[in-house]
Amino acid sequence: MARHSSKKTKDNKEPETIRTNGKPAREFFFATPIYYKDLNNSKELNKHLLKHILAWKKRDEKGIVRSNSLGWHSAVDMHNRKEYRPLLKELFKFQEEIYLGEGYHPNTQPVCDNMWANVNYKNSHNKNHCHPGAQWSGVYYIKTPKDCGHIWFTDPCGQRHIDIPIMDHTKEKPLHYWREVHYQPIEGRLIMFPGWLIHEVAPNLSKLKGEDSWRISVSFNFKQRWKPGGYVNTKGKGHEAGGEVFASEFKD
Repeated sequence: MARHSSKKTKDNKEPETIRTNGKPAREFFFATPIYYKDLNNSKELNKHLLKHILAWKKRDEKGIVRSNSLGWHSAVDMHNRKEYRPLLKELFKFQEEIYLGEGYHPNTQPVCDNMWANVNYKNSHNKNHCHPGAQWSGVYYIKTPKDCGHIWFTDPCGQRHIDIPIMDHTKEKPLHYWREVHYQPIEGRLIMFPGWLIHEVAPNLSKLKGEDSWRISVSFNFKQRWKPGGYVNTKGKGHEAGGEVFASEFKD
């Protein structure tokens, strides 16, 4: 944007200089977008996903270890398994809505790079981490008993907190002074955020017993790729995808 830039406008005119007439002006830059959406068909979808995830877990009790501590983490090829395509279709729909909102190039499309299931038992959690190489990452909630652990995002600009101002605690703190933000897990809710954003999952402190206490979710990573014939760079042949699922596969 050319708000305070020396770049000329499209019609080759100098950008307009904003004058404050002696009054202070405040602007906000370098924001971090977090999107969320509640699915309308979540009850039937969750029932379907729960059945297949629990069966998968039974076949592979060990799972794999990534950021999970004590909980179960499936293999990351969930997006290539046909039983999970109903959820994948919703993820692509949400990604395309984000593409419109963010103003991405119309000749590009979202690509699901990997996807996996999480089962957080009582007292299990996920350590703070990010998802290198992912443009967008996210989580979909299938089963969320009370106090099962929120997702916790941390301000990526650590320098911002070197010299913290003394705030008036009778007023709500402005968002740009927040160090972290928590989202409570809600069944049927999708959350998407930049893959570089540091996050963790708080311990599952549910008071329920056995499987009733389990927090079950699906996580995923997306990248951006040129559509077939849409690649406009003059160098190279583009990206040869391996194991990725493209948005174009879900077009009716």
